[in-house]
Amino acid sequence: MTFIASFADESGTHKGCPCYTIGILNIPEDFLPVFNQTIEQIYNASGLQGEIKWEKIRKSSGQVNLCTSILKFLLQSPCTFHSIAVSKEPYRKWHSSEEAAFFTTYDFLLRQSSQGLNSKFKVYIDQKSTSYSKQDEVMQIITNHMLAKLPTSSTIEHVSMENSKLHWGLQPVDVITGAINSGYHLFFDENAKIQTAKQITIARMAKILGWDKLQYDTYPNDHFNIWHFPPETRAIPGTRNIEPNFTIGDISREEFGVMCT
Repeated sequence: MTFIASFADESGTHKGCPCYTIGILNIPEDFLPVFNQTIEQIYNASGLQGEIKWEKIRKSSGQVNLCTSILKFLLQSPCTFHSIAVSKEPYRKWHSSEEAAFFTTYDFLLRQSSQGLNSKFKVYIDQKSTSYSKQDEVMQIITNHMLAKLPTSSTIEHVSMENSKLHWGLQPVDVITGAINSGYHLFFDENAKIQTAKQITIARMAKILGWDKLQYDTYPNDHFNIWHFPPETRAIPGTRNIEPNFTIGDISREEFGVMCT
């Protein structure tokens, strides 16, 4: 049985955003040293200061290229990425208890992302303030209970909330999850106030996936999966296969400058 290190983050839970997304990046433990080294190299080439975060993608071609380089690397690696993009308005539980609703979808995603790999998982979640100090332990118990009902040998061995500054794995998942949520936000409101650098990044990431926009859910697959939730939101605006286009190169300073004017 293989061992997997899983890194999870979320985007869009704040007021005023019509959707939120949770993403999980699964990295085989024997690939983790190569993963960490590669992400560090991509980071060093970007000129970004401090940790890698979607909120920092604001004003340079280097920041855009950081995100697209991460996506291309992940698509060509043994890593898998799974996300759940939640439309808040039709999700009834969100309107009664946002925290309970959020962790319910977290549990759903943990189950969905782990069931096909038949592995033992250690899950590291970016720190989030919660009213219950042992929420990570509860998530582990609930998810293992769900997995026990499925034809899989996967188990969640460990769940903990961690400081993203200490884990390279938590930083790329922040970027990919943030981009997916911002792209989905633009589906709900094409005039949403999202910085130009982010919109350029979203468009280029969509092209790398073989899409025209970063707004779709995916057909079920085990490598790069976007799941729209609740069920009535699936296939809206559409469902797509991932058809990677690795010919999308870096954007130059000049191109970036023209697009920002």
